[in-house]
Amino acid sequence: MSLNGRTAIVTGAGSGIGRASAWRLAADGAAVAVADINGAAARQVAEAVRAAGARALDIEVDIADPAAIATATRAAHDALGPPTILVNNAGILAMQPALKLSASEWDSALAVNLSAAFYAARALLPFMTAARWGRIVNISSMMAATAFGEDAAYCSTKAGLLGLTRSLAAEFGPHNVCVNAICPGNVLTKLLEDTAAVVERRDGLERGSFVRQRAQSIPLRRLGSPEDIAAVVSFLCGPDADYVTGQAIHVNGGLYYA
Repeated sequence: MSLNGRTAIVTGAGSGIGRASAWRLAADGAAVAVADINGAAARQVAEAVRAAGARALDIEVDIADPAAIATATRAAHDALGPPTILVNNAGILAMQPALKLSASEWDSALAVNLSAAFYAARALLPFMTAARWGRIVNISSMMAATAFGEDAAYCSTKAGLLGLTRSLAAEFGPHNVCVNAICPGNVLTKLLEDTAAVVERRDGLERGSFVRQRAQSIPLRRLGSPEDIAAVVSFLCGPDADYVTGQAIHVNGGLYYA
């Protein structure tokens, strides 16, 4: 229970990597604010965490709205205590050819995948600096370092998260705040399922073939699980990572060698 007495906010925690991360941080002893645009999903996760004996709060929030992020932070503070752990996990995928990518699609990807991480960090950093301790984990992607085409908005915003990670690590290191990024590969989440459906439609592939082919292309011969990523979140938030900051850790089964 290495995080006893800490409060964490996890965005996009109603499902997938966010849900697994919320569970893992709760198991590590943290009180967890489960933040998601899907209020019912956030509530379900928070109720399950509470039933397991941990402290949790569900927060319905549109992280594309900076004012909503500030309100959510206050709610977490009032219910659970000063938040000093932030997992910026929420993200969206806009798979479009560059010449067909609309301005609204580009702006939405920027707002959710990148700007929200900055505004959430800015909301929590005063608590972290006051405590002389903080952890920020930005969930980036393998696609921050590579690309497959027709993913300009996603790749750009996920690469931007790495720049944000390095900058915040440099600025807030003197306050004992560690800021790191995780770059997952192919993890079995709804986002991957949505990607598979788009690619299969686009390329005329048999339904289900994308996921099967991806698994076979990974040296470990399996897709990642949300729990695989949550384990690294746990490490980065715990005492064993006290001297780790400004890093981008690839967790992809060997699919991409960083």
